[in-house]
Amino acid sequence: MAPELTQTPAARDAALAGQRIVLIGASTGIGFATAKAALAARARVVIAGRSVERLDRAWNALERKVEAFRLDATEEHSMAAFFARMESFDHLGVFVPTAPSAAVRAQLGAFLETPPEAFEAVIRNKFWPQLYAARHGARRIAPGGSLLFVTGQAHRKSLPGYAASATANGATEALVRTLAVELAPVRVNAIAPGLVESNILRTAPEAFRRAASEKVARHPVPRMGTTEETAAGILMLMVNRFATGTVLELDGGMKLT
Repeated sequence: MAPELTQTPAARDAALAGQRIVLIGASTGIGFATAKAALAARARVVIAGRSVERLDRAWNALERKVEAFRLDATEEHSMAAFFARMESFDHLGVFVPTAPSAAVRAQLGAFLETPPEAFEAVIRNKFWPQLYAARHGARRIAPGGSLLFVTGQAHRKSLPGYAASATANGATEALVRTLAVELAPVRVNAIAPGLVESNILRTAPEAFRRAASEKVARHPVPRMGTTEETAAGILMLMVNRFATGTVLELDGGMKLT
């Protein structure tokens, strides 16, 4: 029998109901929006993050209906311990920012002017947590479940000043394709959002926010995306049982301009 279609919101929610979803880095931004949408679909949600303060705010904002754990995703031993005590689940999503701090973001720029330690910080914060999650979490994912990474558009648009981001995102997408074969029947996918209105963007320097607004005004969809729109794409990848090795570009046409 062919699998039922899961593309409509109602069918998607029905497919998620009762499933256990683990979301690392879900106390803010796209991860938080994904947790909120999954709860609305009656999934059982686990969130994890580094900041106890942000986790507590998210736990309360989600009406204390999720399990919440402190986890430093950049430390492999922390990731291993987290999954060692985790029971089987259906889906795993990893949401980590490119740079670990404003200080590192300030160092990112033209390739020849970006210090090696800034590149190292970006790889450590963006790439390694996703690899650690796959390495230690894959055995806990039920057959037919999925692993979801988050990348971006820097490596597609060849944006000046984004060499570190492009490197981390390109490496992550290469990992997606390999793991989709190696970890089957667990499915492995990624979402590659464009510019999304998020806490990081809202707290960025005024000049950066102005440049971002001018940039999206030239896109076919002339605005920034929302965390809710990105979360909808993530949940689609989770429930679509034919999706694996897929990178969903949800960018408002950014790559076309």
